[in-house]
Amino acid sequence: MRKSFVYFSGALMLMLGLWVAVLQAGDKKKMMMKSQTIEGTLVDSKCYSMGGFLTNDHMSMDGKKLPGCGAACAAMGIPVALVDKDNNFIMLAVPAAEYSKYMAQNLRFTGMYGKHAHIFIPEKLEVKEDGKWVQKNLPGTMM
Repeated sequence: MRKSFVYFSGALMLMLGLWVAVLQAGDKKKMMMKSQTIEGTLVDSKCYSMGGFLTNDHMSMDGKKLPGCGAACAAMGIPVALVDKDNNFIMLAVPAAEYSKYMAQNLRFTGMYGKHAHIFIPEKLEVKEDGKWVQKNLPGTMM
């Protein structure tokens, strides 16, 4: 009798845990499709992943200064991302070359996360100029 109770309790806890996981997954999908605003520094994914550079000027592996490296990488088509204040790396679904002029600037995007991939799809772009947010046209939008 006591063994049956233990098995029943364990099965009940497992089912409860699965139910909570399913509910949370559903909320995450709803959140992904909901319009959101993200803010941070625009970076090229290659140099950021290798050196953590948040500026446009980078350093080579042998210590040489590479002015405008971030913009050059984006202009060549290396994907761009936003790094927020918590150092979250948010990949952007944009044509990188069109965003090279904004490299290392503080940007704010409104849009949504993809349904099948953790990537942000911008619908609105704002650039911080003289301490104020100024809306800009999405350059070379894919939509």
